[in-house]
Amino acid sequence: MRRKDRERDAAFAWAVFDRAPYVTLAMYDGEGGYAVPVSAARAGEKVYFHCACEGKKVDCLSRWPMVTLTAAEVTGPAHFSVNYRSAALRGRAVRVEDPAEKLAAMEAVTRKYCSGDMDGFQKYAAAMLEKTAVYRVDVTEAVGKERGGT
Repeated sequence: MRRKDRERDAAFAWAVFDRAPYVTLAMYDGEGGYAVPVSAARAGEKVYFHCACEGKKVDCLSRWPMVTLTAAEVTGPAHFSVNYRSAALRGRAVRVEDPAEKLAAMEAVTRKYCSGDMDGFQKYAAAMLEKTAVYRVDVTEAVGKERGGT
């Protein structure tokens, strides 16, 4: 990172990731970078997201599993700029096949984004489990960045 004065540790990065409403998954597609938004949640230092069982994302992840997840939050305006906190998590994406781990991952994502819907989660998840691909990112590096302080 060029601006070492803005670099923050892994704990900072994980906290930003947990709070950020949006996460972008960046990967390689054989020609260059390919990035898409995902609904991602974590359990410990593993990150989970779900997607369709086929498509460009699945093709990329099966051939080139190294990915970066980024998340950011704006903390306020600054003179001709913006104050922010961001996180970059790097690691290997692995397709989850174990039904118990898939279910736990889907529950973590649902809790993060749809916590008001947990009453019907078990019934919904049972119907969607086989129709949904779930990936785990085994994070090997987590780096935060902050402009503007706390």
